[in-house]
Amino acid sequence: MNASQRAAVEHERGPLLVLAGAGSGKTRVITQRIARLVERGVAPEAILAVSFTNKAAGEMGERMVPLVGAEAAGRLVLSTFHSFGVRLLTEEKEAVGLGRFVVFDQGDSLGVVREVMHRLRRSAASRRLDPAAVHARISLWKNRFLGPEEVPETDLEYDSVARDVFPRYEAALRAMCAVDFDDLVDLPVELLKREPAIREKWRTRFRHVLVDEFQDTNRAQLELVRLLANDDRNVCVVGDDDQAIYGWRGADVSNILDFTRHFPGAQVVKLEDNYRSRAPILAVANAAIAAGGSRRHGKELRSARGPGDRVSIVTVETPDDEARFVAREIGALHGAGARYADVAVLYRGSLQARPVEEELRAAGIPYQLFGGTRLFDRKEVKDATAYLRVVANPKDEISLRRILNYPARGIGEATVERVERKARSARVPFVEALRRIDGDAEVPDGARRGVQRFFEVVERARGRFRGGAALAVAARSLLQEVGLRAALEDVADGGASGVRRWENVESLLRSIERYERTGRSEKPSIGAFLAGLALRAAEDDDAQEGVGNQVTLSTLHAAKGLEFGVVFLIGCVEGQLPHVRTTDPKVTDAGPTDVEEERRLFYVGVTRARDRLLLTRARRRALRGKEAAIAPSRFLEGLPESQIEVIEDKASSPLCTGELAERTRAFLERLGGGGNREKS
Repeated sequence: MNASQRAAVEHERGPLLVLAGAGSGKTRVITQRIARLVERGVAPEAILAVSFTNKAAGEMGERMVPLVGAEAAGRLVLSTFHSFGVRLLTEEKEAVGLGRFVVFDQGDSLGVVREVMHRLRRSAASRRLDPAAVHARISLWKNRFLGPEEVPETDLEYDSVARDVFPRYEAALRAMCAVDFDDLVDLPVELLKREPAIREKWRTRFRHVLVDEFQDTNRAQLELVRLLANDDRNVCVVGDDDQAIYGWRGADVSNILDFTRHFPGAQVVKLEDNYRSRAPILAVANAAIAAGGSRRHGKELRSARGPGDRVSIVTVETPDDEARFVAREIGALHGAGARYADVAVLYRGSLQARPVEEELRAAGIPYQLFGGTRLFDRKEVKDATAYLRVVANPKDEISLRRILNYPARGIGEATVERVERKARSARVPFVEALRRIDGDAEVPDGARRGVQRFFEVVERARGRFRGGAALAVAARSLLQEVGLRAALEDVADGGASGVRRWENVESLLRSIERYERTGRSEKPSIGAFLAGLALRAAEDDDAQEGVGNQVTLSTLHAAKGLEFGVVFLIGCVEGQLPHVRTTDPKVTDAGPTDVEEERRLFYVGVTRARDRLLLTRARRRALRGKEAAIAPSRFLEGLPESQIEVIEDKASSPLCTGELAERTRAFLERLGGGGNREKS
């Protein structure tokens, strides 16, 4: 370890802020610090380390095994904020007043918002509003501890609709014994503030609290950390304000900027030695981030890997030419000996990937697209999960409505609407109104029989789960009984797509088997499995695991935390990076981020590159049928001239090698025929 890393590891008592620049080895610092605490006699179970994704928590656990041993590593509390919230709410369910509860993932929560908006039946203009934007506002308000009655009035239509939806959304969650992701932090904070004895219990339990990626915390998460801090205030946070890029979803960069105010007397350690990137790349990164006008902790990244090729700024005529250029140069890289897996194409918005995809396919270059549909987001898996959720929680109206007539059992929309009216007039949950349908003469016989069969299947499944049957076996029996596999094959006419869809369901069943086999829970339950599934869907990285030797296409947000030998950062023009939302006051949507956050996003993209960085832009594009000039991104201004090369690429043929391809060959020869794949 270098001197700064060692200082962070050896710090003994009191608050500590570790400012970890990109590629500075922060994960090593966190794991070594935990190992040092255990070595000094701190019980592993008295150490709480919080990260933002299950993947990061899992990797931290794996790294701890060789440092402290498998037994001690298993006793460490390595968690995410949301997983910790589930732990606390489950243990303190009587004090919270929740009883048994289900965790709604983002899709479920959005479904509740959509249903509430439908019931409000506001003006035609309001019905065209995006439910996701309404939900985003409610989430931001909850993270700021604003109740429905505390939200300030504004003239914005989205705010007005969200204010009307908010109390009904909260009431709907409680009626379904459900909590959303914001509740998993907000409710523990409210409890710890309200109950001094419970607060003292949890503060005593953990002697040390460590938080990774602290720049991504919101106000509620900061408050939870403050409440868990004991009298010694042994709170260590690690982060980088220059990589704070999630303001649009509630993260507050002031948490890390004002850490010493929140925790007076905190020691500050800066990690500025970068073990990832060559010096020219870091020179560009340092210049770009320093040119901003926002408050930041001063840091200057230094390359531990020494000099390298200058950063290329490439100008082409159109976005299509930009895509052709990228495909051509990737082909040249591969022809010179580079692995496709060492190359990434990064961009601000997902639509920018389309022309690049087309060119890569035409050139026969394999690629993977980060941010695609994940397994547990696929329709067939969501359908199967909905059956399990209804078995675990009969009041889960969102899941109930999803599978009430799937596979088809004769329950049409007219019947569902009638049940809704009955539920509203009788002021009972949807499921209770549905159970009363048998005595309603206006409901067709086929629909009544369908509802009866549905409840019979659910009750039999509930009995199997409660009767001690293996969870995966009980789940498989349920899905077979409702005919899910046959429905998938019917839609696909028995073809390969039906087989693939059922295989996705089989993956869900295998996940249940793994949970039973390896889960830490003393008594595995389908409810606990589903809660973990919802958390994993929300907390896992946007980026997915790479498969094989493929070029990576990724948004800048999804690429955070990754690194590649060669990076093409495309679309370096005004309107894309920075995004038009942050620069054009006429553009309104779910909540604009500021230009300085866009600058930090550019910085994140630059620092993904280890050996070569190419920043590309087009001069013009088609706009409403006419050619329009595009200004270069303001983030390209003021970069150190000695560390960049400007390339005018006028070639349009994918077969053209170009000046850059020749330079690439020379670059790879110096590396010994392949990209540097060293991990920091």
